[in-house]
Amino acid sequence: MRRDTKPAVVVTALGMLGLAAFGSGAADAADGNTVSGSSTRVTAEPVSWNHGTAQLNKRIMQRFTSEFLPTGDPALARKFISPDIVMHFGGQTQQGRETYLDIVAANMKAFPDLKWTVEDMRAEGDTVAIRYTMTGTHEGPFAGVEGTGKKIHAESFAFYRLSRGKIVEERAQLDMLSILQQMGAIPSAA
Repeated sequence: MRRDTKPAVVVTALGMLGLAAFGSGAADAADGNTVSGSSTRVTAEPVSWNHGTAQLNKRIMQRFTSEFLPTGDPALARKFISPDIVMHFGGQTQQGRETYLDIVAANMKAFPDLKWTVEDMRAEGDTVAIRYTMTGTHEGPFAGVEGTGKKIHAESFAFYRLSRGKIVEERAQLDMLSILQQMGAIPSAA
């Protein structure tokens, strides 16, 4: 081995050890951290030291979306949501896990078959971004509109900030225009 290539080999080996410490090849491949079928090559993407935190937060949010969102279970809320969570949506800021649970319960009453499907999830540092599809049947009051029996389908984006394994802040944007149009509350664009 030529003398001038040794530093590159050492850096590549250290990079691989760092990646191995933060997850399996399959999990990393799903996030684009490997190159085309190879779990032993390092990509040109820089490896940050907070990669482990981001991946842990992503796993927490995968559990949040698969375990808590379908049920709204208060016991699970205590597991995933900080008592002092701050929520930003609809031009408002609200605070507290109990308020969060009230919002989830109201949504489930309005759409008893409510389903949030994760379309995409990205994590960096203490923040996880999720793109959802929301589906359900409008059976109860929502946004001042009594139940219509109409099926809805809408997109939503949310950014969650986590600290010590719990969600401490959520910034969400739901496509309310589409929902109100589908419910018949406002006219659809022609």
